[in-house]
Amino acid sequence: MRVLVVEDEPLLAMLLEENLVELGYELAGCAATVPQALSMLDEADVDCALLDFSLGHDATSIPVAQRLHSDGKPFYFLTGHLSLDENPGIPPDAPMLTKPVSLGDLEGALKEMAGTE
Repeated sequence: MRVLVVEDEPLLAMLLEENLVELGYELAGCAATVPQALSMLDEADVDCALLDFSLGHDATSIPVAQRLHSDGKPFYFLTGHLSLDENPGIPPDAPMLTKPVSLGDLEGALKEMAGTE
């Protein structure tokens, strides 16, 4: 399964990439901004995504989540400081992992997105 990572913090992005490989998944790409992520969705073979909710400068990954949803591809939001159900426009059942993400929680989310859990 090829996973797109959208994370604006370089160290967190590298850690997620390492964890994906350790768990046996393939990195489809890593983006730090919404335009980069949308471009990768156009160009790369992406099966699912891990989306940092807040991307700095008041940007969110909501447009990427909307695109993934319309393409029928699963995703998980990652957040360290926010409850997603407090944000308008996000379904209250949006899948979410709280940072820092444990390897076990990450593995569970990936298995769920792959339909193997």
